[in-house]
Amino acid sequence: MKKNFFKTAILSLVLACGVNIANAQMGQMPSPEEMAKMQADQMKQTVNLNDDQYNKVLVVYKESGEKMRKMFEGGGQPDFSKFGEIQEEQNKKFKEILTDEQYKKWDEYQQQMRQNMGGGFGGGF
Repeated sequence: MKKNFFKTAILSLVLACGVNIANAQMGQMPSPEEMAKMQADQMKQTVNLNDDQYNKVLVVYKESGEKMRKMFEGGGQPDFSKFGEIQEEQNKKFKEILTDEQYKKWDEYQQQMRQNMGGGFGGGF
């Protein structure tokens, strides 16, 4: 369980950083709000969120994005243990927002994304 949790946290970070790097190369970085919208849109498409669920998920992603952004302020190396805490809090909120079936589908989607990225991030997670 913890192994999957850390893989999910790292996957979220990698996906967020990947989008940020790609946009930076194009001359613009997405704001936390833009990133939250992209993530919520992906979840809506994947698990068929209704409007109320979408709005709640959007708020969760905005909150998580702001917390992650603050971790990078001031330069230096962020405390990566905090990513796990943020991810755990986010998933807890998603379990409250999504139906059991939707959450299962979202979890399966995230697992598939990890597999598509080469089977994970090594044996340490």
